[in-house]
Amino acid sequence: MSGNKLQLPESFKALEPWVAEWSIPHESGRLGKRLSAGTKELNQFVGAVFPRIEEIINYLNGIPGNDPDALQPDDRRLFDMALTCMESVIPSDLGWETNDIDDSWPANRLSFLPPSLFPEPDNRK
Repeated sequence: MSGNKLQLPESFKALEPWVAEWSIPHESGRLGKRLSAGTKELNQFVGAVFPRIEEIINYLNGIPGNDPDALQPDDRRLFDMALTCMESVIPSDLGWETNDIDDSWPANRLSFLPPSLFPEPDNRK
């Protein structure tokens, strides 16, 4: 974070330590992060963000419109971090020893199509 500029809306500034690594704008990146993170790291992230997920959802639902690409940058980062949390909560919540199911379809065989892959949205730059 540069200077005192918030990366998230003011009411969520306590979650800013998680922004750099966990606010990921695309499904392919979120899956990659979940699979590459250690279980301890994943549990710490989920433990910090998930208790506030209803508050985050209510905040985002209060913003007019329904296009994530039209959100202000701080709101978009919050939106992306909430998605990462929701997509990462299952291994943490169920106490899995790994961040994936051993006999699931291999992640490296998945193909992501737009909008589930990069480039980064304009309101994230």
